[in-house]
Amino acid sequence: MTAASLKSAKDSPRRTQAERSEAMRQRLIEATVLCLESEGYAGTTVSTIITAASVSRGAPIHHFPTKAALIEATAEHLIRKIYIQLGHAIRTMETSDDRLTDMILASWRELFDTTESMAMMELMMASRRDPELSAAMRKLWTAGYATLDVATRHYFEPCDNGMDATQLFVLTHWLLGGMAMERHLTNGEHVIEHFLQLWCRVLGTHLRPRPGVNTPPPKPTFWDSSLTDPA
Repeated sequence: MTAASLKSAKDSPRRTQAERSEAMRQRLIEATVLCLESEGYAGTTVSTIITAASVSRGAPIHHFPTKAALIEATAEHLIRKIYIQLGHAIRTMETSDDRLTDMILASWRELFDTTESMAMMELMMASRRDPELSAAMRKLWTAGYATLDVATRHYFEPCDNGMDATQLFVLTHWLLGGMAMERHLTNGEHVIEHFLQLWCRVLGTHLRPRPGVNTPPPKPTFWDSSLTDPA
């Protein structure tokens, strides 16, 4: 180690116990995301998480009392990460001539074609047979719906046909989720692109961007609290 690197290490402020604890929590959560995406829910065991995180065997027990608690924290992490990715997708609209199409195409790339999305789908499928996980996922889904509602009404308005903008985007969310689930069965990305463009044309007959809106939507109300706390 050089004198410069020694000085840098000496000058760097030492992390507090709380900071070290939070860093370990995040390390375990991120390892859980990777395991869910690569091994599926059934294959995501405490042992595989420990291996992926490169931590001691006692680390998960120290930071999460049960595997269910770690999975719940991971699900909440995914919702927040997906919200940030949605923000990236939304930013493509600022200079777009076709905001609706660009929003949906960007959503596919930023939200559904990601490790986080695949991990979330594993949890959703598993929650069908796990009441505890189902209860947590239901609260997360409700928070996600509320976020989608705020963003949709901020950027879009229905055409003069009585259709509800948020409900149309919920349908879009379900459509993209189903496409992501079956993507490995298609004959290539051009198939996905074709149906995304088709849906954009259908949706364009019912929705239009609000004129002059180029600011981000309000911050979700849940952001500064836990999504799965009891109501």
